[in-house]
Amino acid sequence: MKNIQLCFGLILPLLMAGCAGVTDRQAEAPVYDPYKTAPAARKKPASEKSTPSHAVETSPLKPSAPPTWARPVEPSQTEHLSPVVVALISDAERNSGTGNLDSAVATLERGLRIEPRNATLMYKLAEVRLKQSQPRLAEDLARKAALLAGRDTKLKRDSWLLIARARKMQGDDTGERQAKQKAYGL
Repeated sequence: MKNIQLCFGLILPLLMAGCAGVTDRQAEAPVYDPYKTAPAARKKPASEKSTPSHAVETSPLKPSAPPTWARPVEPSQTEHLSPVVVALISDAERNSGTGNLDSAVATLERGLRIEPRNATLMYKLAEVRLKQSQPRLAEDLARKAALLAGRDTKLKRDSWLLIARARKMQGDDTGERQAKQKAYGL
């Protein structure tokens, strides 16, 4: 029994020391950085002056502004639709056109989970809700779209006109007139 304990007492530290030595010699895994240029793109033709080694080299492929996801979202900015959102809107419009309103709603809500402050998605969802005979919900969504539209006067006007149609469906003639005045006053 003492022999076994002695063997384990000697072998175990040696095994642990051997494993520790292996990890110290491993190289770091390469990491892809999309903001760095490839080595071939950094080479300069012989006709150009070479920069001193202490000078900072600027790359034409490096973005000058931070990526869109890193910038703060302000309601006053005009939105630019991402390709994913454009595809979702297209799919929702196709579903809505064929009468599959529930599928259109699900698609637009998926888009709003991706970009929750997207006024265009909000407006499109309000249109579908109005087609579903849900004027109160459509009015709320269109009001939010108008707020998120920022400087996009066309989207604001369309949102207020949708609010007017929703109020008309609810029998609110005064509210309809007020919404139309707001739409044409932009």
